[in-house]
Amino acid sequence: MSRYTTLPDPFVAELLAIPGFRELTQGFSLCPECERCERSLVYLTPREQLAARSLDFRLYGTGGATRLNRKGCDCPFYLGADHGCRAYEDRPLICRLFPLDVIEREDGTFWWVLFGACEEVARGKLVGRIDEARRLAAEIDRRLPTELREAFMGDAEGAVFEPTFYEHPIHYLLPLTPPPHPPEAETRLPRRMPAGQRPS
Repeated sequence: MSRYTTLPDPFVAELLAIPGFRELTQGFSLCPECERCERSLVYLTPREQLAARSLDFRLYGTGGATRLNRKGCDCPFYLGADHGCRAYEDRPLICRLFPLDVIEREDGTFWWVLFGACEEVARGKLVGRIDEARRLAAEIDRRLPTELREAFMGDAEGAVFEPTFYEHPIHYLLPLTPPPHPPEAETRLPRRMPAGQRPS
């Protein structure tokens, strides 16, 4: 049994029960030659942060932008193209969702997106399946607990800019439903989306 079973956010179990989620987010074959998500920043939900600390992981960043690694450094779970992720079955929520994610647009709204930087979206099993991804994002949004909704907003606001994700098409699926009582605005940090980025 993996020693990381306590790491994933409990919401992962609900994700896996959504019809179509596994089919749309698993079984990728192009990851070894792409490696964009494996070499990107791995943000953790509040519950994952607690679990990671109990497992003695060093964390970086604060609040919703707390992550497992620094910019330019691989995820500590990633063992390279030949060996993949040593915590794959117990990977964090952000890894379960990718290439789905939430980003903040220049107008301050938060959107579910499908990143075209993922080769599965560009030329793999997700080619031409934007409408399916939109339906899936809508169902995830419907089930998302307030704690995670606020965490996703904090992640999107405080995320470190990673240019590689914006050098490819970004498919805007639908707005993230705001929490019932939006958290007080914190000091604004650089957003993920650069000026001039437009929906595809």
